[in-house]
Amino acid sequence: MKNIINILSEEVINQIAAGEVIQRPASIVKELIENSIDAKAKKIELIIENSGKKLVQIIDDGIGMTENDAQICFQKHTTSKIKETNDIMHINTMGFRGEALASIGSIAEVELKTKTHNDKIGTLINIDNSKIKKNKKIATAKGTSISVKNLFFNIPARKNFLKSDSIETKHILESFTQLAIAHYQIEFKFINNGKIIHNLSATNLKQRIVQLFGKKYKEKILPIQEQTSIVKVHGFVGNPLDARKTRGEQFLYVNNRFIKSSYLNHAIKNAMSNMIHPDQHPSYFIFLEINPSDIDINIHPNKIEVKFEDEKAIYQILKSTCKKSIGMYNITPSLDFSIEEAFEIPIDIQKSHPKEPKLKINTNFNPFKEDDLNRKKSAKIIQDMFIDKPQHFVENSMNIDHKYALFTILVNNKRILNIMDKKQAFERVVYEKNYKLLKEQKRACQKLIHPYNITINPLDIELLKENLNIIESLGYQIDEIKNNLVVINGIPAGLEGQNNQELFEFFLEELKNNDDDILDKIINKIATQSAFYASKNNNKFHLAEEYDLKRFINNLLNCKMPFMGIHGKPCVINIEPNIFFN
Repeated sequence: MKNIINILSEEVINQIAAGEVIQRPASIVKELIENSIDAKAKKIELIIENSGKKLVQIIDDGIGMTENDAQICFQKHTTSKIKETNDIMHINTMGFRGEALASIGSIAEVELKTKTHNDKIGTLINIDNSKIKKNKKIATAKGTSISVKNLFFNIPARKNFLKSDSIETKHILESFTQLAIAHYQIEFKFINNGKIIHNLSATNLKQRIVQLFGKKYKEKILPIQEQTSIVKVHGFVGNPLDARKTRGEQFLYVNNRFIKSSYLNHAIKNAMSNMIHPDQHPSYFIFLEINPSDIDINIHPNKIEVKFEDEKAIYQILKSTCKKSIGMYNITPSLDFSIEEAFEIPIDIQKSHPKEPKLKINTNFNPFKEDDLNRKKSAKIIQDMFIDKPQHFVENSMNIDHKYALFTILVNNKRILNIMDKKQAFERVVYEKNYKLLKEQKRACQKLIHPYNITINPLDIELLKENLNIIESLGYQIDEIKNNLVVINGIPAGLEGQNNQELFEFFLEELKNNDDDILDKIINKIATQSAFYASKNNNKFHLAEEYDLKRFINNLLNCKMPFMGIHGKPCVINIEPNIFFN
């Protein structure tokens, strides 16, 4: 009988490993920069072409390699970081499994130039499909230069799965940023298609954050520091007042290694739960130092997930540390325990005579308030009356004050008395009008006399460029995108006064969630914002003067959802649903 079990060739083994380690050009950037860091480099230069598909080159001034080490490093599971099993539990370096160079050599053309500080001559090695094609002595600078060319040239199927240049460049920038933050004492340079993106001098952590994200971060981050027997915490947390609707500058490190942890992210967010909205996200640059034997960093191929021995304790320590820092810098409101004179108890209280109670009328009574009325049930009763009845007949209408109006509707030859919240009704009419125009892409672009800038996280710039067609289709005109600024010189006509910063953050967050219904969501967001700002600028709602009240109510009743406001509150309620007026 023919054998079923086969022993894979070294070439196939390396390509399988490459599938785990090298997913995209950013994976190569991460692995090679980590090697340079472990080689004690003080200067690291990253050069990419065609988003890394054509070239990824890392040049460092680290300790370099001898000729023998240069040949061995491309073999499977070769590393200088561990020698025995016990070493795995006490790892303090970045790379250690010895898979990166072997994997890269199996799916790309690699050129290595290296020289140690003691050698007078260096080594050049060319690798093609895991095989050494060239090995010779050359004159080269001290340190190491590795060039990775034509990624996935021998695996076309994998190459086809790579994304557009802008998206792949964004991933490279993310990996570069994660490493540059953690290793602020190293000089970094990043060149993309001949253009310098970053040129970072060696500095401290705060200045590195400023170098990467702008001078505004000098005032936007608060230092945190705590040392316990379980974990040491240090770094910076963003001011809660600057929290955004997009997940942007969130960097968490364990023993200087970038990780992702939704559990610990929740601890940081929970520390400011009473200061930020649930859909807002704080920025942070936090480092945890833990005994390596108390964590497992090898549970994920890219080592971005970590298993903690005592995760709950770390959660509480991290939350308390962030809360303490926010309190120390007077971000949270402080309590004043001084006693007001009005609350002091009179000395002769027993001698005082009781006063006759007075009846007070609550002039602030709101019939639309949840506590005073089951509003959704009432709105549904009215809604049900008009199913499949697009024509509504308003007989009489009358303004009560600047907030409310009364009107009667004729339904099945019976009159129903209703009360309308003018603000909610106005927002509903404006919302549906703008939603329809945006949906049909009939909203023209209105040029701005004075263009204005929107600040975007540098890591999101490429994502925005890739999807500009969506937001421009709605009537926005983007003049230019430079560094972390988006210059807008045109907006959808008639939609002035919107919070475009918030809108763009919402747009980017939905893109990150890979939402297929993103166009409808952003249309809804724009229409909601425009209705809110329109009502804010017309807060008195003297509808009798500005509109024909009866015509306005008919416009409301011909909306798709005439009885429910855009924020879930009712526009119209029936005062007594069972009473009909003849």
